[in-house]
Amino acid sequence: MIIKAVLFDLGDTLWHFPNMPPRIVTIEETVRRVSDLLRRWGIEPDGPLFFLGREIRIAVEEETERAYQTDLVSPDYPALCREVAARFGLTINARQTEELWDTWNLGGQFFGRTLFPGALDTLRWLREQGFKVGAVTDRAYGGPRFMAELEEYGLEPYLQVVTISSNVGYLKPHPEIFQHALDALAVEPGETMMVGDSLRCDVAGAKGMGMIAVWKRPPLDEPTEVGADKVDVEGEIAPDYIIDKLWDLTQLPILNHG
Repeated sequence: MIIKAVLFDLGDTLWHFPNMPPRIVTIEETVRRVSDLLRRWGIEPDGPLFFLGREIRIAVEEETERAYQTDLVSPDYPALCREVAARFGLTINARQTEELWDTWNLGGQFFGRTLFPGALDTLRWLREQGFKVGAVTDRAYGGPRFMAELEEYGLEPYLQVVTISSNVGYLKPHPEIFQHALDALAVEPGETMMVGDSLRCDVAGAKGMGMIAVWKRPPLDEPTEVGADKVDVEGEIAPDYIIDKLWDLTQLPILNHG
């Protein structure tokens, strides 16, 4: 088997959150940003509106969990924001809907997002060895803002495709999200390796497509994103390889075929 392409998950695989702010800080910042937005719209955020941000969070979490447990269709998060706003008696147009969704998303920098040691060196090594490199990630938002974040972290030059669930319409482990990346890189599943922290989403999803699957175990002592697996409790999903550091990829025989 000759591997021609390597795909990565993002959260808890290429980057992590070692300095996550306390929950109360997140709540306060969400309230502040949403309140400022409402005031710009000429609406005073008092009474029940004070809890608009909380209700959006609850709706996002519930709808995401429903999708993971059922059809894996990525929720329409801006539309969800509009529905929550309507419960508070707010009728908002398309522009305002996008503004509310963008405002509610605090962004990775707020949460202390940091690249794992060796992330850029590993990506650089893969490209220098001639491998195609991409990302397949479940994200609640994509678009220019997210691509700007990738560029800010120095990832953009190494990723030839970035497949985002909210853009494609499916969450991992649905085959369609992986197929989007494979098509973009013009490679077959058997020529591709997937690296991720989630046994269900990344490992099982990749193996179901016929890809080589690498489980990158996230740190045990840090907060992780939804879906991350810190231990393989049941052992039902067997990765082809297990690594703890990204640079370990460069030592895998399957990537050193000369």
